[in-house]
Amino acid sequence: MKGNIILVGFMGAGKTAIGKRLAKRSKLTFTDTDWEIEKLIGMTIPRVFKKYGNIRFRSEEELMLAKLS
Repeated sequence: MKGNIILVGFMGAGKTAIGKRLAKRSKLTFTDTDWEIEKLIGMTIPRVFKKYGNIRFRSEEELMLAKLS
């Protein structure tokens, strides 16, 4: 299978759990964008929201998706 599968949804909806299973079945690499953002900017996602707000997080998320794609 070529390409990427990107799961979107509300926090706590199960994207990570489903993504891990889907990656294993599809023989794809699983990447959690939240974890990648946290590593890149050196703070947790809740801290980003508290300190910078939704707009900053969504901006980081969009950049990370573009990078990983």
